[in-house]
Amino acid sequence: MATPVALAQCRTYDEAQVRAAMEKLLGALGGMGRFVQSGQTVLLKPNLLSDHLPSAAVTTHPAVVRELIGLVRQAGGQPVVADSAASAIKIERVWATTGFGAMCAAERVPLLNLEKAGARRFEFQGQSLAIAKPILEADVLINVPKLKTHMLTVLTNAVKNLYGTLPGYQKTMLHKHFPDAISFSRLLAELYAIVRPALTVSDAIVAMEGHGPSAGEPLACGLLAASADGVALDTARCQLLGINPQRVPYLRFLQEAGTGQTDWQALELSGDPPAQLELRPLRLPRALSGKPIPDWLHRWAWRYLWTRPVITDRCRACGLCVQACPVEALSMAQGARPELNYSRCIQCCCCHEVCPAQAINMQQSPLLATRERVLSGIMRAYGWGKRQLGRPR
Repeated sequence: MATPVALAQCRTYDEAQVRAAMEKLLGALGGMGRFVQSGQTVLLKPNLLSDHLPSAAVTTHPAVVRELIGLVRQAGGQPVVADSAASAIKIERVWATTGFGAMCAAERVPLLNLEKAGARRFEFQGQSLAIAKPILEADVLINVPKLKTHMLTVLTNAVKNLYGTLPGYQKTMLHKHFPDAISFSRLLAELYAIVRPALTVSDAIVAMEGHGPSAGEPLACGLLAASADGVALDTARCQLLGINPQRVPYLRFLQEAGTGQTDWQALELSGDPPAQLELRPLRLPRALSGKPIPDWLHRWAWRYLWTRPVITDRCRACGLCVQACPVEALSMAQGARPELNYSRCIQCCCCHEVCPAQAINMQQSPLLATRERVLSGIMRAYGWGKRQLGRPR
């Protein structure tokens, strides 16, 4: 049986436009009543990575979650909103800057602090994963990610957004135990299998391309998408935006585990036809723009094909990067710019992710830069990598 993925064009965050698009989107999947029963507690989990304005496209836009709150209530559900920010950032500051504090107050919806809500522990490869109790105890979990590129995992959307179900500093420390894209993506695949949302609604009205998840550029895609299968949704997002799903490591591992649908030909798209959406490929971070290397070669090649952080003059000496580093590779004297010990750096990009001034650039090794130029030239010459839109057959 084909896996449904719904698409709805939505050009702006205007309330009327978002409402119409959301009704079309959910209608194509059978309505909110298919996912929510009367009296159920429904936890809406947006991406609240850090304290950026909605226009920066770092976080899920509150207008999208507001319309979902209305649909949940129409179905008789009791909505709550919750997420956990990057570990160096206070969630209350995130609520204020992103507009979620004001929106939830206006809608009279509880806004939960997952840092203080308790957690249940699971084991994965010898490490403890403490997942916030409200995530596991809600009758229905609706995942509401922001579509962005990602320096480590290529894409952050349905699957990667669930990393925010892990409250506190463990999000940083797990990078120490799972330091590269391959091991970290295995962790994400396991986390998705545990949490498994009932519904995922992805905000790409304005997405992020380039050096995501926090230092990229907003890209107007004009699109909302939804599915009961978040893996299928990520697969569709990749195909529609010019990314080979096989280069997204967590999708490969989910495919191996048989969790979710990763076969583009097995998806049933509904709602607005892809050919009418006027999409263009997402521009990936420079370190990811070429073809991926095989997993078995990854750890050896990591010594020579590295991308490491460089602190620029835009630095405000706020110290968030020092707090976010899981291996204490960054240090800072009072009032001075942070210094990086490259012998300790594991290239996890946590410092890049939390920097509010976009003061951390990612520098490629000479071999990686050469590899990218050669591969990009070949791809341009032969027309590889061009997006191919249309319904799966």
